[in-house]
Amino acid sequence: MFKSVKGEIAMNFRDLEVIKILDDERNITSAATKLYIYQPSLSYKINTLEQELGVPLLIRSKKGIRFTAQGSHLVDYAKKTLNGFNKMKDYLHSIDNEDEGVIRLGVSQNLARYDLPELLSSFTDDFQKVQFKIVTSWSQSIYKLIESNEVSLAIVRGDVSWKGYKTLLNKEPICIISKDEIDLDNLPSKSRIAFETDTRLQNTIDSWWKESYNEPPNEAMLIDNLESCLKLVEKGMGYAIAPNIGVREYKNLNVVPIKNKENEIIYRDTWLLYREEEDYPLMQKFIKHIKAYYNDNN
Repeated sequence: MFKSVKGEIAMNFRDLEVIKILDDERNITSAATKLYIYQPSLSYKINTLEQELGVPLLIRSKKGIRFTAQGSHLVDYAKKTLNGFNKMKDYLHSIDNEDEGVIRLGVSQNLARYDLPELLSSFTDDFQKVQFKIVTSWSQSIYKLIESNEVSLAIVRGDVSWKGYKTLLNKEPICIISKDEIDLDNLPSKSRIAFETDTRLQNTIDSWWKESYNEPPNEAMLIDNLESCLKLVEKGMGYAIAPNIGVREYKNLNVVPIKNKENEIIYRDTWLLYREEEDYPLMQKFIKHIKAYYNDNN
C-alpha cells in the first residue's frame, strides 16, 4: 500500500496499467491512444496520482516524458504487481484442466520467423485450448522481459547469464553466404550486404572480421532484416555473414562457416530460459515440446 501525506490511498489495476503503458511509450499522446482514452483524461489521471501520492512522477519535455526517481519506483511496482496477477490467473486456469491455460512467450525475431510457426502448430495439434501471448524482438529485449517477469518463457540467442533454468537448444554456425563460390582471401573486396541485428551477434561478426582481415568490409548495403538480406544475396548482389537459420529455404546458395584462429567454427547458441516456479502442468508440457522440437531438428 502506498501512503501519501494525506494518509493511505488505494491504487487499482487500471492505475498500474496506466503507469506501465506510460513507461512503454514515454509519450503521453501515444500512451493515451494505447489506453483508448483522450490525452486530457490521461493528463488528469497522472495529476491525480501525483496529488494522492504526494510526489512528482513525471518530468515532461519536448522530447516526451521521463520518470522521476519516485516514478521509476512506481513503474517497478506496477510491472511486478501486474505480472504477478497475470501469472496467478494463468495458474488458476490450469488447475481444473491441465491442457488449458495461457503461455506468455518471448522469442527472438529470426527464431519467430523461421522456427516459431512449426513449433506452435505442432503443439496446438494436441493442445487446442492453449492461448499464447507472444512477444518478438531482439534477444536482448526478450531477455529483459523474462528478467522483469513479463514473459514466462524466453527463446533467445547468444550468450546469456540467466540465473534461472536454461537449456541449450541449438548451436548454429555463423556463415558466409553467397550466390557464387566464396573466395575468403578476396572477401574484403567483395560487396557485403549487412542486416540490422542485435548487438551480441554484430560484435561476434565484427570481432571475427578484425581477427581475419586488416581492412574493413566493403559494405554495399544495409537492410533491416535477414530475410530480405538473403533474397538480395540470392540475386547475386553481394554476400552476407549470418547464422545459417535463414539458409534452409535456399538450395542454391554457397555457405561457408566462419572459423576462429584455432580453426574452430564460430557458433551462435539458442537458449530456452524459464523460472523454477513455472511448474504447472501445461507449462511443463510446452517446455518438453520445445526441447523435443529442437532435438529433432538439429
